[in-house]
Amino acid sequence: MQRVDTQHPTDDELIQFSITAFKGVDVGLGKADPLAIVAKTLEAQYPGHLILIQAGKFLHGFDKTAHALSTLKNYQLKLLGTAEDPHLRVGFPAGNFKRRLWSMTEEFGIPYVVALGTQAAGHTVYVSEQATDKSSVLAAVTDEIVQQVVNDLRQRGQVNQAAAKHILANPDTSGFKLKSQAQDLDMQLLQDIIKMPRDLRVSYGENVRVCMGRIMHGIFSYGTEDNKPALLRLISADVDLLKHYLSQAPRLSNLKFAFEHRVGLAVELGRLLGGLIRSVGVRP
Repeated sequence: MQRVDTQHPTDDELIQFSITAFKGVDVGLGKADPLAIVAKTLEAQYPGHLILIQAGKFLHGFDKTAHALSTLKNYQLKLLGTAEDPHLRVGFPAGNFKRRLWSMTEEFGIPYVVALGTQAAGHTVYVSEQATDKSSVLAAVTDEIVQQVVNDLRQRGQVNQAAAKHILANPDTSGFKLKSQAQDLDMQLLQDIIKMPRDLRVSYGENVRVCMGRIMHGIFSYGTEDNKPALLRLISADVDLLKHYLSQAPRLSNLKFAFEHRVGLAVELGRLLGGLIRSVGVRP
């Protein structure tokens, strides 16, 4: 029986995760993506089209195409390339691209170019019919807009790197974990409240929203608060109240959301809060 190598990345994984294989040590900070160059060439040949190129099991779109797909379909943008030649990129599985793109063509009137294949064997290019309207939807995505998005992602990355350095330099990260846990719970509950029937949203949902709002305010105030013990007592009381509200959910008719998951997040929030309380010597 032939032994399967599960240790080394496959060719598809090398492409999917932007992994570069080399001998020895390479200290380069960035790598150019050859597919971005191919995409630029196709964009010049087919202006106004979404340009997508297969890499392994994924289709990748760059720059204007990436920005359009991120805006219209909420695809996640990534920043890649070198510092001198950065690019925006989105990706999605190549297997169901027709279903995705046909609906976009019908909904927004945007034609597309899809290059299927590999760099080694070559790509076969498929071009959809140009929309009858001479004005192109993609014409609204200028080079200046793409550059602005690149700059925004760069700044966001710098903020994340600064936060990571702060966390690594401070072994006690309970405060950071508390904030991230609260932000996750806050977002989940906000999405739940938006989906509630109106009568429950203005009664039960309002109670949950106001309570969660006080928790978030307290947690964001913690870093600059002089009387931390008193603030932690208030946050702790509100977390207990929130758990009480969440425990009411199964008994309310027409209220359907993943309350068990939300309760789990609230319990974990309380556990992290308890660690901070003990660290500053506050009696429960």
